[in-house]
Amino acid sequence: MPPLLLILACSDPAPTLVAAPPAVLPTQDDGKGCPPGMVRVRGEGTLGMDASVYAIVETKHLRVVEAPEAGCPAALAAHEDPAACWVQTDLVDPVVPPHRVSVDVCIDAWPFPGPGQAYSTDGLTPWDVLHLGELLDSGRYGTRRLCTFSEFEAAVAGLASNRRFVTGDHHAPERCGAETGPIGEPPLCMNEETRVHDYGAVLSHWVVADPAFVAAACPAPPCLGAGNKALVAGAFVVAGEVPPADPPGPLTPHTWHDHGEPNPQGCDEMGHDDQPVICASPDSRYRQPDPSVDAQEAAWGLLRDRLLQTGSMTALLETGLSRAVCPPPASP
Repeated sequence: MPPLLLILACSDPAPTLVAAPPAVLPTQDDGKGCPPGMVRVRGEGTLGMDASVYAIVETKHLRVVEAPEAGCPAALAAHEDPAACWVQTDLVDPVVPPHRVSVDVCIDAWPFPGPGQAYSTDGLTPWDVLHLGELLDSGRYGTRRLCTFSEFEAAVAGLASNRRFVTGDHHAPERCGAETGPIGEPPLCMNEETRVHDYGAVLSHWVVADPAFVAAACPAPPCLGAGNKALVAGAFVVAGEVPPADPPGPLTPHTWHDHGEPNPQGCDEMGHDDQPVICASPDSRYRQPDPSVDAQEAAWGLLRDRLLQTGSMTALLETGLSRAVCPPPASP
């Protein structure tokens, strides 16, 4: 059972809410050098979080773990200013401690496939992510690529504010929707600093481990992932986690986990709650009409349409790669 993060009803004053931009994909990036629908996040800052902000309920000492969330009221009462209750079961996602980060990246303002749409029904397994990386690295869709962990963390937390959650330092469930979508509803599930929506609040997202993240991914590096394998730059990891609580607890951009090495075993299973997050390297060609960019954007639009038609990331990958992604089922 993965760790549980349970909602805290805090007494802090409600944050000032800023009207979100309309849930439409812009046709240009206002000169920021990003593909349509993306925002640019750039600069330096300190990102990460001290795990002590949580009221922690440990269960590893228990012979039988039943209704562990029952320990939350006492844990919350004993904590001076908790962000949430964290029920730690058999697996504990590392909390990334504060560290310096420098980024300059374009990121989809809303999770893929965009505002008003539904998340894919199948999500991505490690095998799928490997193929998505291959597809994006082909260059057929401009400078799009998978985000790194540091880029995702900077966009969701904000380089200036380093929020614990996309909506602020305390969980605000009324500002965010559910994994059933639609994406972007309610519109105030966002970071006003970076203008990204929903990330780290609804579902977890696949990213690429970058050197800055690897060096600080756990309190005592070197860090180990699934199967006790060392975390290395270039590995695929999942930013955030989805606690199976009812109601679900808050996700944070400052935690991570992985699912081992990509392999076709169990292909297209258990991936629905891990979605992609698409970034792009800034490019001056996006600042003005360019035939090559127009062709790449048209190709991306067709690929996105495949997901909208089928609801399946596997269908999108097989269309883009022109081949099967998962091996055929074994004969009985």
